[in-house]
Amino acid sequence: MLPLLLLLLLAQPARPPLRERAANGDPDAQFTLGKNYEAGRGGLKKDYAQAATWYLKSAEQGNAYAEASLGILYRAGKGVPRDEVQAEMWFLISAERCAEGDRDTILEMRDSVAAHLTPRQLAEARRLAHEWKPK
Repeated sequence: MLPLLLLLLLAQPARPPLRERAANGDPDAQFTLGKNYEAGRGGLKKDYAQAATWYLKSAEQGNAYAEASLGILYRAGKGVPRDEVQAEMWFLISAERCAEGDRDTILEMRDSVAAHLTPRQLAEARRLAHEWKPK
């Protein structure tokens, strides 16, 4: 007789593949797929534009880590045009939503970008962050 745990595992429906879950709107799967494209892992070729696309889908649903990842891509100009105002905006948004233990890192990235912005650019990033709402 099979152990109860094994029977329970066998009775569970198979979890759909990552790409399918992401395409169906799962923000965690979208974030993970973005990470896989950014790093070139999980059988995917490194593709920053695809990473940005999946991060945005996840960020639009309020995923703080996808928001921070977008900030990183905008700051470096990887897969998106280099835009420190957009980077700052995404770091501001992420810092409001992320887990307490991760906030310091995001705040450091935010402050690093802010140090290179003019007062006008900083005001624009803050305005954009304030107006942005998840879908």
